[in-house]
Amino acid sequence: MGDSFKLLCSPIQVGSLTLRNRMISTSMGPGHGYITPDGKPTQRLLNFLEERAAGGLAVICQTIAPWRRSTEVRHPLVTGADESDLPELRRMAEAVHKHGGFIVAQPWAVHLWDPGDGRPETTYGPGPKAWREPPYTTMSIQDIQTLRAQLRNCAKLCQQAGFDGVEVMAGVGGILNRFLSLATNDRTDEYGGSLENRARLTLECIRDVKEACGEDYTVFVRWSPVEYVEGGVWDVEESFAFAKMLDEAGCDLHNLMIGWHETSIPLTTKDIPDGHWSFVSEKIKQQVSKPVATAYRETDPVVMERILEEGKADVIAGLRYVIADPAFPRKVCEGRAHEIDRCVGCCRCLDDVLGKGRPLNYCSVNPHLGEELDAPLYGGGKAAGSKTVLVAGAGMAGIQAALAASARGHKVKLVEKGPRIGGALVLSAVFSPTYERILGRYADQLAADPNISIRLNTEVTADYVRQKNLDAVIVATGGDAMELDVPGADGKNVLQSHYILEMVNGHAPKSKGALNKLMYKGAALTLPRLYSPALARWALGNFPWPLKKRIAIIGGGLPGCELGREMMRHGRQIDIIDDHKKIGFDVGSSDRFHVLSEFKEADNVRLHPLSTVKSIEDDGVTIVEDGAECKIAADSVVIALGFAPNTKLADELGEVVEELYAVGDCAEPARMADAVKQGYRAGCRV
Repeated sequence: MGDSFKLLCSPIQVGSLTLRNRMISTSMGPGHGYITPDGKPTQRLLNFLEERAAGGLAVICQTIAPWRRSTEVRHPLVTGADESDLPELRRMAEAVHKHGGFIVAQPWAVHLWDPGDGRPETTYGPGPKAWREPPYTTMSIQDIQTLRAQLRNCAKLCQQAGFDGVEVMAGVGGILNRFLSLATNDRTDEYGGSLENRARLTLECIRDVKEACGEDYTVFVRWSPVEYVEGGVWDVEESFAFAKMLDEAGCDLHNLMIGWHETSIPLTTKDIPDGHWSFVSEKIKQQVSKPVATAYRETDPVVMERILEEGKADVIAGLRYVIADPAFPRKVCEGRAHEIDRCVGCCRCLDDVLGKGRPLNYCSVNPHLGEELDAPLYGGGKAAGSKTVLVAGAGMAGIQAALAASARGHKVKLVEKGPRIGGALVLSAVFSPTYERILGRYADQLAADPNISIRLNTEVTADYVRQKNLDAVIVATGGDAMELDVPGADGKNVLQSHYILEMVNGHAPKSKGALNKLMYKGAALTLPRLYSPALARWALGNFPWPLKKRIAIIGGGLPGCELGREMMRHGRQIDIIDDHKKIGFDVGSSDRFHVLSEFKEADNVRLHPLSTVKSIEDDGVTIVEDGAECKIAADSVVIALGFAPNTKLADELGEVVEELYAVGDCAEPARMADAVKQGYRAGCRV
């Protein structure tokens, strides 16, 4: 047991189950590739479950559809509708049980419902009253009884298949939550009005499971003590009475979640600190006799242990922390917490699954998702023979390529043009402090790997490669910053977004103006030794150079939005200009709404979508907006248009080395998780 995490690694009794530690995963359906269109688990899903059970999770919750969904739905779920589903459900239970974990089924009752009588699968609720959705289809008393029967039947099937418990989903704005909430329930019958009536359906479902599966069968309830929707619950004290009702009905674990999927305040993004929402579980725990689990933004074992020590929860629940590192619990309890690949809150994983209906394929710290899970979990992985591999560029793609190639048994030379590893990540970490976790973890991994040698301050060229005895080269040199071709784009008040990275790497950016030349040169001399993302963050907010009071940012994608948000918080006047229809067009769905809301509510930010830059002057930027030319006053102008491919080195090496790969932004500029996946795959192919 990890000495620093005695509570986190200690067992706890939940219903009839003795959990081996206090870490569980919350429920999800990872989508196509993991689940067939007709609702069967693939080997990929079984491997996903087994990997996390082997990683030490006490309980894995898993979404199961109580009815047969159309094969045309964009997001398939494993089906538990009748006895023909038992063999596949058993395979899921066995995958978890072989490693000593428990699996709990969550019969799906979230956004959609299929009554099974020929009516379409669509959004149903207590009445048409909805929040930020088209009106719900009203459920009759018979519909309610049908839903109850489906959930009860699904629970019984899962028990027969070997599942260790059932979770009643009564939160996040799902069907049961719609009945519970005043935001969506204006019925006047026995399922509306008083709290007792609005809670009736959830309590009936709990009792149905106990009746069908036995009083000793373990029942979790996933529910939202605060809803953060207009007309709903905004103060956790309002949920105390309901919490006690759940206890009395037979709830064995209060698995708490915050808000609805449609909630307009940030819940799970990287801006929310670890442990923030434990104040909710603390208050619920004071009202109930059964164990309480806290979730959302739990990625740090130190914070998890502190939550348990302070009596704010009994169990830590979450999903992204074990998407990022399936062995998180085992590493914690074996005293290897320093080896955890911690979630950084980029939200790419669930943005794809929940926001876009895509499968769970990408994570910024774990490339072993999607197709990578199809291989046998405990197979070889070693190459037939060891090769000498050069990786050009020590950004995220290059480092992942180096680590993967080393794991295959190759000798790797990781060569970086600049004075430090991390590439563009050292700049991204200025605006996203959690990304420093990745930098630290990479440094530790590279230092501990005897197969990888690192050479900094060295540029890889075709001549350099010719002089080495190499079997393969992986090019990961990063993209080229996109430039703006308008009059004044090289003015003394203009800053390219990559200038900071250039200075960190010891190069003074070319610029007009005596002050700029002096400052850039001084920064290029000192930053290679002194730079940290925290230092850059402080300087941007407190130093009047190179960004002054009024800042025009050309580029409304992720880089421009991150810079604008940071400078907005420091009281600068911000104008963000882009020719796309929306500012923040490539910002992840978990962040986009909140980022844009901050901009729109701020007095010092103006957004200019569908606008074209005509010229840059010393006192601002001339743009065409709504068909008319206008001038935006600015002291500083930042060009933040992102990156274009940079294939120069890869093209030169085409005839120099036989085995050649190009990965990351140099091949296809995208997000962090894409670079991680590309680098990993290249390293595995060598």
